[in-house]
This record gives sequence, structure tokens and C-alpha cells, in this order.
Amino acid sequence: MKYVISDIHGDFRHFREMLEKIRFSSADQMYILGDVVDKGKENLPALDLIRKTPGMLLIKGNHEYLCERYLAGTVSGELWDKCGGGGTRREVDLLSREEKEELLDYLRGLPVYWKVEAAGQEYFLTHSGYHADFPVLCPDKIRVDIEASVRAAVESDQERYLFSDDIHYIPAGLCFDKKIIVGHYPTIFLEDYHQANIFHGKKYIDIDTGNECREEGGCLACLCLDSGREFYV
Repeated sequence: MKYVISDIHGDFRHFREMLEKIRFSSADQMYILGDVVDKGKENLPALDLIRKTPGMLLIKGNHEYLCERYLAGTVSGELWDKCGGGGTRREVDLLSREEKEELLDYLRGLPVYWKVEAAGQEYFLTHSGYHADFPVLCPDKIRVDIEASVRAAVESDQERYLFSDDIHYIPAGLCFDKKIIVGHYPTIFLEDYHQANIFHGKKYIDIDTGNECREEGGCLACLCLDSGREFYV
């Protein structure tokens, strides 16, 4: 089976519960749409499990990007802390020099999107989804080529893309050439939705159900692309 999950945010316990719930095995594939770290208590353990488990692929989120920049010395610990990275930073600071270099290489090499086909449908998996300043049209001049658009946005400013919320405010007439699945923006805060359930829109699916906001009713969600089943813990 092919699964997608997002925005674990250092919640290693509920992540493991989810893996048990879906009975994840070496025959399955799991795509994690970013933000494994920050805001939680067990950030690096969750990241290490993903790194070491065959069949798991992490797509870079804005919080992985902040960790990458901290390790590279281009973001201060104070700024990262303000973005929710205090717990992860303290875990990172305990690593040896070699472990830090290895982690930095891993984070730098993470993809910002991935394409996958399941049940006859092609999906475009990414963290934030879209940056409105970089629309690249398909040859039909009607649909947006989402892959080319994301590439253009990342080449211009990776940080702006990873932090973008634009996909949730796109004009009604805008359509994409692929079905997009994103995380990043909790569904409990989506206008006219406000539910801790996976949001299935006409243009995109949002699987971030607010795991870092459990006190506000959020939870961790996982979607099986083959069957369409939704899992929550």
C-alpha cells in the first residue's frame, strides 16, 4: 500500500501508533510531506525512524529547512526557537560533529516534491503546495503545470515556497494538471471547514489535521492512496 502522512511535529508516540494502526510493513510505501520535526518532544527519534526505514520517503517541509539552515549556520538558534524549533535544536546540539554533518547532508538532499501513481490516479506530493508568484501554464494555456511551477518557485526562493499558504487562496478559475496533496496548513484552521479531518478539495487534498494543536482538537492523519481509507490517531 501507498500512504501519505504529514506534520508529525516531533510526536513520535502518535507516529508509532499510526504505523501500528495501518500495519505498515516493508512491502508498503509511506510518503511524509514534511515537518517531522519541531514543536514536539521527540523530534530526532521520529526523523531517525524515517531515515532508517525502507519504504519511507520524507519530502522537505519548512521545519526541516529551518533545521538545515541552523546546521549550516545561516539561521540562529534564537530565530529557530521562535519558529517552534527549541526542542529540536536542543536535540541537535547534543549530536557529535560527524552526526551533525550527516544530518545536514540528509536534509539538504531531501526532495521538495514527489510524484506517485496509485489506483489509476497521479498525485503530486509536496509540503506547502503552490506559490502564486510562479504560475507556469501547460501548453493548453488553461491548466497550471504544478511541477514546473514548484521548480520555478524553489529555484527563486526555497524558503518562500516552503512557507507559502497560497494554495488555500487560489482563484476559483485556477486549475492544476495533477491532483496535489499537501500538509503545512492545519485543516482545523481552514476557512469554512475547521475539522480535524483530511480535506478533500477539488484542486488539492490537505492531510495536515493539526497534530501539533491537539489541545485545539487536532490529530495525526494518514491517507492510503490505493484504497482511499483515512486513519486517525
